Amino acid sequence: MQKPKGLPLRAFQIFLLAAVIGVAGGFLGSKFLDGLEWLQNTLTQRRFAVDPEGVLHPAQSLPKAISENLAWWQTLLIPTAGGLVAGLVLLMLRGKKPPFGLADLVVLVQLRKGTIHLRESLVQTLSSACTIGSGGSIGREGANSQIAATIAALVARWAQLGSRPRAVLLGCGVAAGMATSYNAPITGALFVMEVVLGNFAMDVFAPIVVASVLATIVRGELRGTSAHFQEMADHVAKLPWELVGAAGLLGVACGVGGIVFRTALASGRRLFARLPSAPPLRLALGGLLVGAIGITAPHSWGNGFDVIDELARHTPALGMVMTLFLWKLVATVATIGSGGLGGVFTPNLVIGAAFGAVFAHGLDFITPLTDKEIATFVFVGMAGLTAATMHAPVTAVLLVYELTGHYELTLPVMLCSIVASIMASLLDEDSYYTAAIRLKGEQLPGGIEDLAIRSTYVRDVQRTDTLVVRDTATFQEVMQALGTHRGDTLYVQDAAGTLIGRIELQDVKGFLNDPSLTNVVIAADMTRPPVTAQPDQSVASLMPMFDDPELREVAVVSAGPAPKLLGRVRHQDVLSMLGNEVLGQQRRNHRLALAGEDLALPVGYELATVPVPDAWTGHAVDALPPTQLQGLVVVLAIRPGGRASDVVAATSDLVLEADWRVVVLGQKGAIRRLREDAESADA
Repeated sequence: MQKPKGLPLRAFQIFLLAAVIGVAGGFLGSKFLDGLEWLQNTLTQRRFAVDPEGVLHPAQSLPKAISENLAWWQTLLIPTAGGLVAGLVLLMLRGKKPPFGLADLVVLVQLRKGTIHLRESLVQTLSSACTIGSGGSIGREGANSQIAATIAALVARWAQLGSRPRAVLLGCGVAAGMATSYNAPITGALFVMEVVLGNFAMDVFAPIVVASVLATIVRGELRGTSAHFQEMADHVAKLPWELVGAAGLLGVACGVGGIVFRTALASGRRLFARLPSAPPLRLALGGLLVGAIGITAPHSWGNGFDVIDELARHTPALGMVMTLFLWKLVATVATIGSGGLGGVFTPNLVIGAAFGAVFAHGLDFITPLTDKEIATFVFVGMAGLTAATMHAPVTAVLLVYELTGHYELTLPVMLCSIVASIMASLLDEDSYYTAAIRLKGEQLPGGIEDLAIRSTYVRDVQRTDTLVVRDTATFQEVMQALGTHRGDTLYVQDAAGTLIGRIELQDVKGFLNDPSLTNVVIAADMTRPPVTAQPDQSVASLMPMFDDPELREVAVVSAGPAPKLLGRVRHQDVLSMLGNEVLGQQRRNHRLALAGEDLALPVGYELATVPVPDAWTGHAVDALPPTQLQGLVVVLAIRPGGRASDVVAATSDLVLEADWRVVVLGQKGAIRRLREDAESADA
């Protein structure tokens, strides 16, 4: 019999859905970036030129366009009006605050609580466009990630996925958004693995990579494939060993700077929250502050990639760099603190670049540096502050490499990033994202196992095959129920269907030795209090319950004074979930449905259909050769015809015929040998 080839389509489901998210996220994210640039260039009257190849490109940097093309009152008015419109758009949410931005998405994915709705996401994206397009100091990656994550949420809802694959698809959305924003597929994927999911299992990593790569390909077709700072080859240098060591000192400074940056953002949020005004007025006030700063420091406008370019190309004086560092920080605090929607990743990069330039100028007083060496520290500082703020050194290193494409930056960037991350962790155990989790009143998971039990809920692991009797059931009815049930627990309900208790197998043993009692006791007499949980509880809340060695399962009940039995969770179910989450042992091809329940076969076993071997022909099932039955159990026999009536149970007295097939359960090696014996006989 020829072995079936290929895998069922459902084995590729997660990859197909990740591909859809990557393509859609790359397309919509690219169009969103085009729209932002059009809006910002229109408001600032930015001039463009056509190069010799006929390609349109900016003839001015954004800061130069602001200072040359706008009057002071326009510089003040544009971000103020943008903030006001952004706030008015948010009024459409009627006070709701669904997840938005990378920090909110990290919380959503890690805790697996909440969801993303299309209408709310569209409103927030429009508000973010108003803030960013009018010069708000906030990143575009937040909106791009929200767009792709919304697609992921819709896809997961359509596919009716569980919480774990749903979290993976949301991670695909975040990766697609990051990759589209920065044209950085490796960074997008590694950011999700390092920060968002905290899991590098292959069944998680593979779909994330698919989404990130496809989003980058689509983005490349629509917006070009060159790195943001690819032309920096003539402006950076390979640092000598002593200056590579100085990058470690910059890492220490960045570790402290990351704490300062996070503290400033949190202080700005608290300050604006105290203002007795509606969101539109708060956002307008934030825009007014950005506009006022822009009159004297136009470099504080926008997401700041033009600023990084100028810092690396022109090596500005120390006073100008320090001014940029200060006012960019204030503008970012004003934008985010007032309620502007977007990401902090890009402003963090800009402030880090300025921080690196300040450090290089200070180092220049001790040992003279060339302009190229100062420019190199711009990118090193950019990575260091990012690693410190996010506690993500791998992401920081890869992002700088993908933004520049210059390998010579790798050593100082690696050293600075890891030192900055360690320093920031010593000063404050929270990153920007874990602080957001604490702000929501949630407990932080400690490691991948703790993350698994805190982000998986009772509803995800509960079984529905509960055995129930009335409280008036007789002793004989209770014994009959326990005798036909695979478990040791019987649940007792009253006439209204309310769960009142449970009966364990050991509860009936005391009555078996006294026949006189068996005729008078009923189920209510043998009932002990139930151990219950509700569907929305995390699996972590079940763990202390199973400290009782006699407790085999927990009843899942509805909320309210009269709880209804919904299902049960066994201790083994929790252990299996941990294996799936931590080790990635899904074994989807070795599962079967039984009484409405999806059961996993033991490791190393499978269910297979094979032709009846010649040695079995004419023998009853209980007379089959023992040597060929080692590690096997014959379950069913299939007679020629293909109808349901031709499938019979493999009872002990069933005689097998030559043209039949049998369904066997057993070890993979034993099944393989049995199939080879049957096929060699046919040959």
